[in-house]
Amino acid sequence: MIWLSSFPRSGNTFFRNVLFEVYGLESSSFYENVGEPVNYMDFPFVKTHMRPHELQPLDLNIPAVHLVRDGRDALVSMAHQRKDIYEPDSDFRENFLEALVAAEESYFGGWSLNVEDWLSRADVLIRFEDLIENPIAQLERLRSIYELPEPNVEKLPGFKDLKFGAPQYGRGKRVAGNEQEELEIVRKSFRKGKAYGWKEELDRELQNIFWSYHRNMMDRLGYTREGGIRKLNPDFDYQIIKLLGDETPLAEEKYRVLIEANKLLMHQNDGVKRYLLELLKALYPVTQNENSRWQIDIFLKGRVYSLKDYGERLFDSKKNENHYNRYTRISKSIREVLKLLVPKAYRDTSTKYVKKVMMKVGLKFAKSMARTRYAFERMKSGKETARENFEAQIGSVELGVYDLVHVPLPQHYEPFKGTQNNYLVTLHDLTHRLFEEYHTSSNIQVAEKGMQFFLDQKADFLCISETTKKDLLSQENIEENRTHIVYEAADNQKFRPNLNSNKGLFVRTVYGIPQSPFLFTLSTLEPRKNLMNTIRAFDELLDEYPEMDVNLVIGGKNGWKSKDVLQLKHKKRIIFTGFIDENDLPILYNEAMALCYVSHYEGFGLPPLEAMSCKTPVIFGDNSSMKEIFEGYGLAAKSDEVASIKEQMKKILLDKNLREELREKSIERSFDFSWRQTAIETLGVYEKTITKTNKG
Repeated sequence: MIWLSSFPRSGNTFFRNVLFEVYGLESSSFYENVGEPVNYMDFPFVKTHMRPHELQPLDLNIPAVHLVRDGRDALVSMAHQRKDIYEPDSDFRENFLEALVAAEESYFGGWSLNVEDWLSRADVLIRFEDLIENPIAQLERLRSIYELPEPNVEKLPGFKDLKFGAPQYGRGKRVAGNEQEELEIVRKSFRKGKAYGWKEELDRELQNIFWSYHRNMMDRLGYTREGGIRKLNPDFDYQIIKLLGDETPLAEEKYRVLIEANKLLMHQNDGVKRYLLELLKALYPVTQNENSRWQIDIFLKGRVYSLKDYGERLFDSKKNENHYNRYTRISKSIREVLKLLVPKAYRDTSTKYVKKVMMKVGLKFAKSMARTRYAFERMKSGKETARENFEAQIGSVELGVYDLVHVPLPQHYEPFKGTQNNYLVTLHDLTHRLFEEYHTSSNIQVAEKGMQFFLDQKADFLCISETTKKDLLSQENIEENRTHIVYEAADNQKFRPNLNSNKGLFVRTVYGIPQSPFLFTLSTLEPRKNLMNTIRAFDELLDEYPEMDVNLVIGGKNGWKSKDVLQLKHKKRIIFTGFIDENDLPILYNEAMALCYVSHYEGFGLPPLEAMSCKTPVIFGDNSSMKEIFEGYGLAAKSDEVASIKEQMKKILLDKNLREELREKSIERSFDFSWRQTAIETLGVYEKTITKTNKG
């Protein structure tokens, strides 16, 4: 027996009919509601849409073939099938969005998760697009796991033969009724049978929402946003290349890289720590390839660890719950208990009472627990840092075995003093020189010592923007071929449009934000972020439009409350949230009319990109990398001119058409950045730096 798996509407029925007509092989189907194990001795192939852990029998020795199709085509076809056959009164758009989100792992886990599970289980992977182009060639690939009979090519059915004929397999065979009714359902079930039909069905908004939810898996499979299939990357996509029947080239040379990672021990989740963590997460799959040309180790707490072995400890697979998920999980548990304890006639009343109690009491408890967890992590991190010696020397570590040492922050030069090696240093900005007034003298001193150490070492510099590279070249007499640009990214699985209005309502309640519109900004002690000018601009906006129902929400720890704010005329319209759980931040971005991030200078500017990933317009500072990255996709304001900031706030709030256009532009710009792409380009810089040094 062979499992023939796929997400629904991915070509499984066409595949089965070709197997039957050309090879004479029958197949069966397995669904969750069968209730009994499949009699797999009777059929050589068994179709299923279930996920691997849901199969009966749960035997990992049974080979599996997985059919995959561009997720947009699969979901479009599902939405039509539901409307055309199962629920004629349903709406295509709503059907599509429901299948796209796949709440609580409905719809067989959702497209991405279903494919993810089967990539780890399948022996053969077949693309629908390849199948319809050359069915025989793709079915012949099954010979690696099954002894196929010789094909009768003359009996190969075309798509029209199945759509307007009486196929062996198809939904019409399961419908009782007259023959004409069955044939009509067959015609509806076999829709178009072509690749990239989604282009004719999905508008700009639906295309963008799909890509925001499923881009990671689409990227891995080689599907492009424009439509088509690109060449896979052998460093990252070796597993898929193998499943598709191709070979990855053998490495002519192996490279050893050491990444300094002590930033992970710091309790502050600042931009540099997020950069390091996301880069290591993106590089981790590379190390899992037995034939990888890369050996990547990390220097942490005075010791060296293999990223291949240490990665699972470093990246906890259990994602932190946000407040809404905790609330729904606890509420669900209480409702299950009520079913057992409360008579049926009183359950509705009891459930409503539970919801009220959870909203009033549970919210405060959940928020308190989040703060407690944050404080505990800070305390634990601080103790561990002191105990393990954050600036531990490299000591017994033999740097000579590494082709390259990557240091993600110049200030972390201490462990490498007294050593010589091939160094690559990530440079985030040079604000300690350009804006000395925004830094303490001790920070300037450490940053300068680090810069000088790596300049003396003839290190290469990986700049996170063109702006940072230009600043470096203007400040130092350094060869341009020692500078490289690799952009950062936002976590696109975390920062994306929220389609659950209940979640938005709940998070607003957690942080005391009314249901009226609001502009969002982030609280910070750092003067460079220019928070006070944003607050003044908002106050002046309300002077001009006192009747405008809008608030300014300042997210972040309550360590910053200037006396100037308390003297403002409209201070009651300014809301300080206090500490924000990092898993609630994307929801707040989603709820906001716009993010105001009018900084005086940024090396990259992650918060604006995070907001744009959530389809939220951004008002940004008309300077530095923000102009480089966000110009044309948001509204630029002069950071030192309150009137300029106010004008852009006014545009966002009063011009609905502009706001909607910026929403689409924002999310489309965010698609240009991903941590996968950052990792790919970083490996390219590694190779370039290593080979350049070897030649020299």
